[in-house]
Amino acid sequence: MPQSTPSSNLCVRAAEMASMEKIRTISRWLRYLVLGAGLALCAAVTAALLVNPQEWLSIGDQRISHALASGNLSSSAAATLLLPVAAFFVLGLYWLQRLFAAYAAGSFFTDETMRCYLWLVWLKVINFVYHLVLPVLAGLLGDPEARIDAEVVIDAGAIAELMVLLLIVHILKEAQRIKEENKGFV
Repeated sequence: MPQSTPSSNLCVRAAEMASMEKIRTISRWLRYLVLGAGLALCAAVTAALLVNPQEWLSIGDQRISHALASGNLSSSAAATLLLPVAAFFVLGLYWLQRLFAAYAAGSFFTDETMRCYLWLVWLKVINFVYHLVLPVLAGLLGDPEARIDAEVVIDAGAIAELMVLLLIVHILKEAQRIKEENKGFV
């Protein structure tokens, strides 16, 4: 077994530090990119809401856009239905930029990053469930005389993706717990 020399250990350590700094820099830029893209999308949505009629931006379910354009759904009902979608988006942006901020600070497997992961995954789950019931809610809030397409569409790929994400977060949480237990023994 070859013996490591102090100079080779220093070279390895310097390479690790350079890699860590690179990850931190990329994370910082990704945080700014997330914030910038989120602000740009919010500005686009605001512009779309101010321009009537517009067809260049669809918010939420396409059926809601059609019901709104045809007059079968009032703008206040559509806004009520889409308010949770906006809340999910803003919360998702917040937790994603917070995750990248933790990475930029050099925190990768901490309680803070785990909290971010959990929030992001559960927001995705809640958003998925909300989009399942959104057409039904549109049918209930829409014009009783008009027919709004209220069929529920379940995407098997989205369910598989959610299950994988929940599994990954559970594994990360367990790995973090084991790491903390091991730290306690040292």
